[in-house]
Amino acid sequence: MAPQLPDRYQTQVRLGRDGDIDEWLATDTALDRPVLIRVLSPDADPERVTQFVTAIRAAARVEHVHLAGIYEVNRSQKGGAYAAIEWNGGVSIADRLTAGETLPVSEFLPNAAGLAEGLAALHAAGVVHGAIDAGAIVFSAAHPAKLSSYGARPRSTTAAADTAALATALRIAVTGSASPDIRPSHLVEGLPASVDNAIRLAESGIFDAAALGSALRAIPSALPPSKRPGWSWRWTIPAVLLLASATLIAGIGLAIPVDPDSPFLFPATPPAASTTATSTTLTPSTTLPEAPPGILSAQPAVYDPFGDQSERNRDLPNLVDQDPATSWRTERYLDPLNLIKPGVGIIFQVGGAPGSVEIQASPGTGFSIKWADAIPADFDNWENISSGSVSDAPPVLRLPDRDDGYWLLWFTDLPRQAESEYYTSVSEVTFRP
Repeated sequence: MAPQLPDRYQTQVRLGRDGDIDEWLATDTALDRPVLIRVLSPDADPERVTQFVTAIRAAARVEHVHLAGIYEVNRSQKGGAYAAIEWNGGVSIADRLTAGETLPVSEFLPNAAGLAEGLAALHAAGVVHGAIDAGAIVFSAAHPAKLSSYGARPRSTTAAADTAALATALRIAVTGSASPDIRPSHLVEGLPASVDNAIRLAESGIFDAAALGSALRAIPSALPPSKRPGWSWRWTIPAVLLLASATLIAGIGLAIPVDPDSPFLFPATPPAASTTATSTTLTPSTTLPEAPPGILSAQPAVYDPFGDQSERNRDLPNLVDQDPATSWRTERYLDPLNLIKPGVGIIFQVGGAPGSVEIQASPGTGFSIKWADAIPADFDNWENISSGSVSDAPPVLRLPDRDDGYWLLWFTDLPRQAESEYYTSVSEVTFRP
C-alpha cells in the first residue's frame, strides 16, 4: 500500500525495504523530477522517529557529489516520518551483487575514492552515518556512485566504524565476496596491491575516511601494461589442449537449442554504459513497402547507447509496414527499465519533413521524441521535442519543422506485462506530413 504523503509526491514503484524503512520511487510534481522516498513505519516509536529525522537533517547539511542529496524530511501526520532523497536511476551495490554483477574495475577507483571523500565531508561536519554497507551505496554506470540509506537504524556511532564499514563495502563491491581473505588485487585484474593496503588500513582503523580517499585517489586508474613473456615451447602442448577443449565446448553449446527471446539470456553483467552512438547506422532498405499516400516512408534502427545495441532487430520492419497485426517489441526485462538503464530507443530516417507522428504501443509505455541533424556521439546532444505516455488510444504528437536529420523514439518506462517482466510492443510508428 502506497504511503500517505503530501500531494506534491506521486508514488510510482515500491523499490524495497531497508530495515524498518520502505523505499518508493516517486515524482516530485512541484519540481518535475524523480525522487526516492524513504518512509519510516507509522508504528515506529517516538524515539526512533526522532532519531530518523535528526539523522537525515544532519546529513542534509553536507553536499558532495558522492552523497545522495536530501530534499526534505518531515514527520508524518499519522505517525512515522518520511524523507525525499536524490534519485539517479541507480541500484544498490547489494542488489548488483545479488544479480551476480560486481563494480566494474574501470569504475572502481574513482568512485571508491569519491565515496571515501564524501564520507570524510560528513565526518568533518560532525555527522556519523552509522549504517554503511553494500546496500547503502547506489551506483549507476557512467554516473558517480552515491552514499545513501540515510536515517537507517544505526549499527555504529563512531567515524572510525563508518570508515571501516565503507572499506569493507568497497572490497565486497569489487570482489563480490564477503570473505576478508579475498583481496581485490588477487581477484580483479587491473587493481594493484596498494588498493588492498588502503582498504586493510581503513578496516583496521588506522586510516580515517579522508586518508582512505587520498590513498585511493593517488592510485593510477590505468596501469601500464606488464611486459609480455617470451615465447616458449613449453606452452605449446597446454595451448593445443585448451584450444581443443574450447572447440568441443563451443560445439556442444551451438548444438543446444535456445529461445533467443528468453529473458534469462540477458547478461548477468550488462555492457558498460556508454553514450557513444556511432554503432547505430542506417542504410537504404529494399525490403520495406512503399508508404501509402499521406504517410511518409521511414527506416528504423535500434538505438541502445546504454546497452548492447540489440532489441529484436529482425522485427524492426514491422514498425513501418502499415500492418497493425505485426509488431516489434523491446527485450523482456526482469526489473523496471529505469533500474537497469536510462532508456532504449528506435531511430527513424524519414523520407520528408513530418508534421506529426502516431505511436501504437502497449498502454503504460513512457516515451520521448528527440531529433538531431546527425546521429550524435553523445546522447545528451539529442534535441528534446516532446514526451508522453501511451494510453488506450494511440498518441499523436505534432512535430516542429525539421529538414532531414533523424528522429528518435526513446522509451523511458516499460509497462509490466507479466510476473516480473517489463516490455512494450509497438505495432506501428506512423509519420505524416
